[in-house]
Amino acid sequence: MEPDFKAHLFRQLGFLWRSCQAYDEGHIDEAVRIATVIRVLIHDTQASTSLLKHLDAENILLSSTVVTHTDIKPVFMSAMGRTRITSTETTRKPNTDPTALQIQLTVPEWWGQVVYIYGQVQATRKSLVLGAANKDGGAHVDTKLNKEYEALMLGGVRGWFHYSPTSDDHFQPVMNEHFLYIRQMGFELLNSPELLALSA
Repeated sequence: MEPDFKAHLFRQLGFLWRSCQAYDEGHIDEAVRIATVIRVLIHDTQASTSLLKHLDAENILLSSTVVTHTDIKPVFMSAMGRTRITSTETTRKPNTDPTALQIQLTVPEWWGQVVYIYGQVQATRKSLVLGAANKDGGAHVDTKLNKEYEALMLGGVRGWFHYSPTSDDHFQPVMNEHFLYIRQMGFELLNSPELLALSA
């Protein structure tokens, strides 16, 4: 019996939606599962074929919350998330406002789009997703991470934020920024009309 790839896509989108919900409830490491779903949908290797390739849909349009890499600030990229600052904390959250959706890109364009720049490091969706799915426990654990993924993972490399819960000044490193970016990709995919139509 031939596999029902539309049914598989519907199931993967369900996984993606539930993982995004769990992330928003505070389980930020659920981003690793988001990355694993995205890899199943998009990434082709010699050993595996993506769902979109099985569906002959490698050039459908996907939503992006980033227009071009020239929109990315060297230290802070607002397009892939929002910052909330209070007297006691600074948090970064995905930007799930529909107005955040900027353009539609083909799958290869979306996959290879630069979404983060810090110094000499330029990260694409592909490098961040594969870092999580292939190296950080999505499919297996690897001690060697790609430099783009590691730059967002390690505290202090991405930057530091300041808050003053007492009279003393406090600085804390930005940690696990890579999870926020992957969650944002989940939002983009779940708001991609052509992708959703494939599973109907």
